[in-house]
Amino acid sequence: MIEHGNVLISDDIKDEYFLCNLLACKGACCVEGDLGAPLEVEELPILEEIYDEIIPFLSEDGKKEIERQGKYILDEEGDYSTPTLKGKECAYAVYDTMGY
Repeated sequence: MIEHGNVLISDDIKDEYFLCNLLACKGACCVEGDLGAPLEVEELPILEEIYDEIIPFLSEDGKKEIERQGKYILDEEGDYSTPTLKGKECAYAVYDTMGY
């Protein structure tokens, strides 16, 4: 078990892969938190390859932050993630007509 404050978390969480469920969360983790989405090393070249295709969908602030920080960052723990705007919103976040 992992203790975080007064909460116990199963060790199994270390072995499970992250997967977004936008229907359930409406993108909450894309706009809250101190890191962007986690990235596996194998995903980095894919992000490099498709970046030009996704540029048109990004916000101007997102584009500027990606130019400043890079397409992905290496965090303090040695893990890769997407860059964020002001340490919160993922630089790749986009919103639909309902604001999600």
